[in-house]
Amino acid sequence: MADWNTAFNWMMDNEDASRACKTVPDAGPAGAGPCFAISGINSAAWPTQFAAIEAISQDERGPAVQEFYHDNFWNNSLAQVASDDVCKRVFDFAVNGSTHQAVQCLQQALNSMNGSGTPLQEDGGWGPMTLAAVNAANADALVAAFKAQRAAHYRAIVAANPARAPFLTGWIARAEK
Repeated sequence: MADWNTAFNWMMDNEDASRACKTVPDAGPAGAGPCFAISGINSAAWPTQFAAIEAISQDERGPAVQEFYHDNFWNNSLAQVASDDVCKRVFDFAVNGSTHQAVQCLQQALNSMNGSGTPLQEDGGWGPMTLAAVNAANADALVAAFKAQRAAHYRAIVAANPARAPFLTGWIARAEK
Protein backbone atom coordinates (compact mmCIF):
# COMPACT_ATOMS: atom_id res chain seq x y z
CA MET A 1 0.00 0.00 0.00
CA ALA A 2 1.06 3.58 -0.57
CA ASP A 3 3.60 5.12 1.75
CA TRP A 4 2.81 8.50 3.36
CA ASN A 5 6.46 9.57 3.48
CA THR A 6 6.98 8.83 -0.23
CA ALA A 7 3.94 10.93 -1.18
CA PHE A 8 4.83 13.73 1.24
CA ASN A 9 8.44 13.99 0.09
CA TRP A 10 7.44 13.97 -3.60
CA MET A 11 5.03 16.82 -2.98
CA MET A 12 7.53 18.75 -0.86
CA ASP A 13 10.11 18.49 -3.65
CA ASN A 14 7.60 20.57 -5.63
CA GLU A 15 6.47 22.93 -2.87
CA ASP A 16 9.67 23.49 -0.87
CA ALA A 17 12.57 21.39 -2.17
CA SER A 18 15.01 22.80 0.38
CA ARG A 19 12.55 22.15 3.25
CA ALA A 20 13.40 25.64 4.50
CA CYS A 21 9.81 26.39 5.59
CA LYS A 22 10.34 30.09 4.83
CA THR A 23 7.52 32.59 4.47
CA VAL A 24 7.56 33.61 0.80
CA PRO A 25 5.32 35.67 -1.50
CA ASP A 26 2.71 33.57 -3.29
CA ALA A 27 0.07 34.20 -5.93
CA GLY A 28 -2.67 32.49 -4.00
CA PRO A 29 -6.06 31.43 -5.30
CA ALA A 30 -7.45 33.37 -8.26
CA GLY A 31 -8.62 36.78 -7.10
CA ALA A 32 -7.11 36.48 -3.62
CA GLY A 33 -4.63 39.31 -4.09
CA PRO A 34 -1.15 39.29 -2.57
CA CYS A 35 -0.53 36.31 -0.33
CA PHE A 36 2.25 34.42 1.33
CA ALA A 37 3.06 30.72 1.66
CA ILE A 38 5.11 28.44 3.85
CA SER A 39 6.05 25.22 2.05
CA GLY A 40 3.05 25.72 -0.23
CA ILE A 41 0.58 26.47 2.57
CA ASN A 42 -1.10 29.61 1.27
CA SER A 43 -2.15 32.40 3.61
CA ALA A 44 -5.39 33.09 1.69
CA ALA A 45 -6.47 29.48 1.25
CA TRP A 46 -5.50 28.33 4.76
CA PRO A 47 -5.38 31.50 6.93
CA THR A 48 -5.68 29.87 10.35
CA GLN A 49 -3.24 27.07 9.62
CA PHE A 50 -0.80 29.44 7.91
CA ALA A 51 -0.85 31.81 10.92
CA ALA A 52 -0.23 28.94 13.35
CA ILE A 53 2.75 27.68 11.38
CA GLU A 54 4.15 31.16 10.81
CA ALA A 55 4.10 31.71 14.59
CA ILE A 56 6.59 28.84 14.99
CA SER A 57 10.30 29.51 14.64
CA GLN A 58 11.31 28.84 11.03
CA ASP A 59 13.79 26.12 11.96
CA GLU A 60 11.05 24.28 13.91
CA ARG A 61 8.23 24.45 11.32
CA GLY A 62 8.94 21.14 9.56
CA PRO A 63 6.80 18.89 11.77
CA ALA A 64 3.89 21.37 11.67
CA VAL A 65 4.07 21.50 7.86
CA GLN A 66 4.08 17.71 7.68
CA GLU A 67 1.14 17.49 10.10
CA PHE A 68 -0.80 20.07 8.04
CA TYR A 69 -0.45 18.05 4.84
CA HIS A 70 -1.21 14.76 6.57
CA ASP A 71 -4.35 16.13 8.26
CA ASN A 72 -5.68 18.03 5.24
CA PHE A 73 -4.73 15.94 2.21
CA TRP A 74 -3.78 12.38 3.15
CA ASN A 75 -6.71 10.00 3.43
CA ASN A 76 -7.58 6.33 3.76
CA SER A 77 -8.11 5.95 0.01
CA LEU A 78 -4.64 7.27 -0.81
CA ALA A 79 -3.19 4.92 1.77
CA GLN A 80 -4.85 1.99 -0.03
CA VAL A 81 -3.43 2.80 -3.48
CA ALA A 82 -1.11 -0.05 -4.45
CA SER A 83 1.36 2.08 -6.43
CA ASP A 84 3.48 4.77 -4.79
CA ASP A 85 4.09 6.24 -8.26
CA VAL A 86 0.36 6.77 -8.76
CA CYS A 87 -0.33 7.84 -5.18
CA LYS A 88 2.38 10.48 -4.95
CA ARG A 89 1.14 12.19 -8.13
CA VAL A 90 -2.49 12.19 -7.03
CA PHE A 91 -1.47 13.52 -3.61
CA ASP A 92 0.67 16.23 -5.22
CA PHE A 93 -2.22 17.33 -7.45
CA ALA A 94 -4.58 17.38 -4.46
CA VAL A 95 -2.20 19.83 -2.80
CA ASN A 96 -1.65 21.91 -5.95
CA GLY A 97 -5.27 21.83 -7.11
CA SER A 98 -7.77 20.15 -4.81
CA THR A 99 -8.58 16.65 -3.69
CA HIS A 100 -11.77 16.74 -5.76
CA GLN A 101 -9.90 17.79 -8.90
CA ALA A 102 -7.10 15.27 -8.34
CA VAL A 103 -9.54 12.36 -8.01
CA GLN A 104 -11.63 13.58 -10.95
CA CYS A 105 -8.46 13.73 -13.07
CA LEU A 106 -7.57 10.23 -11.89
CA GLN A 107 -11.03 9.00 -12.88
CA GLN A 108 -10.65 10.64 -16.30
CA ALA A 109 -7.26 8.98 -16.72
CA LEU A 110 -8.72 5.60 -15.81
CA ASN A 111 -11.61 6.10 -18.24
CA SER A 112 -9.19 7.06 -21.01
CA MET A 113 -7.47 3.69 -20.49
CA ASN A 114 -10.71 1.72 -20.26
CA GLY A 115 -11.29 0.50 -23.82
CA SER A 116 -14.73 -1.07 -23.65
CA GLY A 117 -15.40 -1.46 -19.94
CA THR A 118 -17.91 0.40 -17.84
CA PRO A 119 -16.60 3.92 -17.28
CA LEU A 120 -16.17 5.33 -13.81
CA GLN A 121 -18.32 8.25 -12.80
CA GLU A 122 -16.02 11.30 -12.98
CA ASP A 123 -17.37 12.85 -9.79
CA GLY A 124 -14.09 13.62 -8.02
CA GLY A 125 -14.92 11.39 -5.08
CA TRP A 126 -12.99 8.42 -3.80
CA GLY A 127 -15.14 5.35 -3.76
CA PRO A 128 -14.65 1.61 -3.87
CA MET A 129 -14.96 1.49 -7.67
CA THR A 130 -12.34 4.20 -8.18
CA LEU A 131 -9.95 2.57 -5.72
CA ALA A 132 -10.46 -0.86 -7.28
CA ALA A 133 -9.88 0.54 -10.78
CA VAL A 134 -6.69 2.31 -9.65
CA ASN A 135 -5.29 -0.84 -8.08
CA ALA A 136 -6.26 -3.01 -11.08
CA ALA A 137 -4.68 -0.67 -13.62
CA ASN A 138 -1.15 -0.96 -14.96
CA ALA A 139 0.64 1.61 -12.80
CA ASP A 140 2.96 2.89 -15.55
CA ALA A 141 0.08 3.35 -17.98
CA LEU A 142 -2.03 5.05 -15.31
CA VAL A 143 0.80 7.44 -14.42
CA ALA A 144 1.14 8.41 -18.10
CA ALA A 145 -2.63 8.92 -18.50
CA PHE A 146 -2.84 10.89 -15.24
CA LYS A 147 0.02 13.18 -16.25
CA ALA A 148 -1.75 13.90 -19.56
CA GLN A 149 -5.08 14.60 -17.85
CA ARG A 150 -3.44 16.87 -15.28
CA ALA A 151 -1.66 18.88 -17.99
CA ALA A 152 -4.96 19.18 -19.89
CA HIS A 153 -6.58 20.50 -16.70
CA TYR A 154 -3.98 23.25 -16.37
CA ARG A 155 -4.32 24.20 -20.04
CA ALA A 156 -8.10 24.48 -19.55
CA ILE A 157 -7.57 26.83 -16.59
CA VAL A 158 -5.47 29.15 -18.76
CA ALA A 159 -7.89 28.90 -21.69
CA ALA A 160 -10.72 30.00 -19.38
CA ASN A 161 -8.63 32.66 -17.63
CA PRO A 162 -5.64 33.92 -19.66
CA ALA A 163 -4.44 35.94 -16.64
CA ARG A 164 -3.28 32.59 -15.19
CA ALA A 165 -0.94 32.00 -18.18
CA PRO A 166 2.23 32.95 -16.25
CA PHE A 167 1.75 29.84 -14.11
CA LEU A 168 1.24 27.39 -16.98
CA THR A 169 4.89 26.49 -17.60
CA GLY A 170 5.45 25.60 -13.94
CA TRP A 171 2.17 23.72 -13.71
CA ILE A 172 2.92 21.66 -16.81
CA ALA A 173 6.44 20.85 -15.59
CA ARG A 174 4.98 19.68 -12.30
CA ALA A 175 2.30 17.62 -14.06
CA GLU A 176 4.79 15.91 -16.34
CA LYS A 177 7.26 15.02 -13.58
